Amino acid sequence: MPKTEPEESPAAPDWSVLRERLWRVAMVLTRSRDDADDLTQQTLMTLLRRRADRADHAGYARQTMLRLWLDQQRSFRRRLRRAARRAATAKPWHVDRDRMSVRDQYERMQLAIEALPPRQHATVVLRLIEELDYEDVAATLGCSVQTVRANLHLARQRVRQSAREPQ
Repeated sequence: MPKTEPEESPAAPDWSVLRERLWRVAMVLTRSRDDADDLTQQTLMTLLRRRADRADHAGYARQTMLRLWLDQQRSFRRRLRRAARRAATAKPWHVDRDRMSVRDQYERMQLAIEALPPRQHATVVLRLIEELDYEDVAATLGCSVQTVRANLHLARQRVRQSAREPQ
């Protein structure tokens, strides 16, 4: 009897494409290559350990990544609040808006977006960076479309407010 080559499944997932897509989202969320690598790896491990049958589904993978990132942010924010309670208050320094360069304004906007609460940050990333429609963002975050719109409105409002205020 002739040997037969094992057939590759026609639906075999392309892990490199999925990993690349997840890494891009992780990079926007974490703003750090190392953290993006860690989050992507943690997401893939979680997918394979818990739901190997759905591991190659991009939407499910993205949702898993966002939930892992939100958990990390909640933990980080708790530690940050504890440290802030202990820290001494520093004098605020004034920035003259007329003298701010475009680069300074861009950096200030980035900081304002990064300072958003995790849910609002995730909503901004999914809606404006990933360019998902409101229904997909709601499905990914596990909330209603109205909640997505409200979070996006509040996020934009906070970013505008921080752009106006001297730091």
